[in-house]
Order: sequence, then structure tokens, then C-alpha cells
Amino acid sequence: MTESASLRASAFSPRFDIGAQRIDCGREPHVDTHEAADQRASWPLLDYSACEPTEDQAAINRWLAGAALDGREVLHVGTGNSSVAQLLAGKARRIVSVTVARNEWEHGRALGLRDYSVHLLNKHSLAFAEQFEPASFDCILDNNLASFACCQRHLERYFEALVRLLKPEGFVLTHWLGMQWTLDVGVDDVEPVWRLDAGKLRAIASAYQLSVEREDELFFLRRARGAAAARS
Repeated sequence: MTESASLRASAFSPRFDIGAQRIDCGREPHVDTHEAADQRASWPLLDYSACEPTEDQAAINRWLAGAALDGREVLHVGTGNSSVAQLLAGKARRIVSVTVARNEWEHGRALGLRDYSVHLLNKHSLAFAEQFEPASFDCILDNNLASFACCQRHLERYFEALVRLLKPEGFVLTHWLGMQWTLDVGVDDVEPVWRLDAGKLRAIASAYQLSVEREDELFFLRRARGAAAARS
């Protein structure tokens, strides 16, 4: 770590502690942050544009199919093959997705779905944190909440963005299987500590005044009662 990065890390005060060693990686996350890992992987790591939904994404999609999301605004973090957008097209008022995979970005844009927009962004970046208006979304989907975290500082930035983007009655939806997955292809850029379980997820959520509700393998993060009043 450079001297300037070390100074930034010493100035950063973490909001939660689940054992992370890399507090501040000292580098701004961008779309190509995990390019080296992607090149080493023998299976899709970042680009799922031509793949069927993964097991955890399929489970989320099954829940979405029966959810009351008519007229709602949805953010999908991790575009994949745009299965969420295709499922909710004509139902949700607006569907937005973000991805670091250029093929996913191009595939989603090429679909021409009404009220659907795709953004090429790293969710841990400042660009993502500043992209959307506050309280923009009723539902935020991310089945890999912490899997690609480069450091605690940038994961905290992401959670701060999630809370800022949620409408008062909105929720974040994730899946147990995605929480268990961490990047491990011989590239030292993701710590195993970001493999989440229910306890770790609750520890992180509580730092942002979020409650965690579990339905089988799905986890919902919502504003804790009284949190909105406490902020006003």
C-alpha cells in the first residue's frame, strides 16, 4: 500500500467489523477492476449475457414472478442476460440494471425493452454512488452483495448508496447462494471474509439501520422501524 493509501486507510473509520483485513485498497473501483480474474477463469465470471440465470438468480426470478411490483421502480445489480428486465417488462414502471460486463450491457440495450435502461458501472465506484437520484427505487436486487468487494471502504460506499437509493418502504433482495460465493481464481483481490452468512449480513445491515428478514434462501433488507424518523 502506498503512503497516500495508508493515510486514507488510517483516516477511514469502518462502520462494522466482520474481520476484513483490507480496509482501504487505495484504488478507485472501475468497470475493468476484475479483468485479470476474468481472464484466468475457465467459466463465466463477469459475462452472463449468453447464459441461463444462475440458481440463485432463478430463485429470485421465481419470487419476482409473483411479487406485487406493478408500477414499481426496480434496480438490478448484475445485469446477466437481462432476465429480470424481461420478466418485469410491462409490469414495473422502470427497470434499471448495472453491470461491469460490456457484453451484458450491449445485450441488454439491444433488447429494446420499454422502460429498461442498462448502465456500464462498477457498483463500488463513486460513479455508481452518484448515478441515480436519492429514493429512486422500490426494489434493489443483488444476489452477490459482497462477493466482489475490493475492500471495506468501497463495500461501505456501496451500502451507503443502497440506503440512499431506497424509497422509504423499499427493500434490497439477495440470496443465500450468492452470499456464499467469493472470487477465488488465483487473483488476490477479494477476501474470503466477504463470504456472507446470516450473522454477517445482519451485522452489516444494522450499521445502516436496516433489518434483515429471511424467507427460505431469500434475504430482504428493509429500513428498520424508526430509522426514517431518526434521520429526519
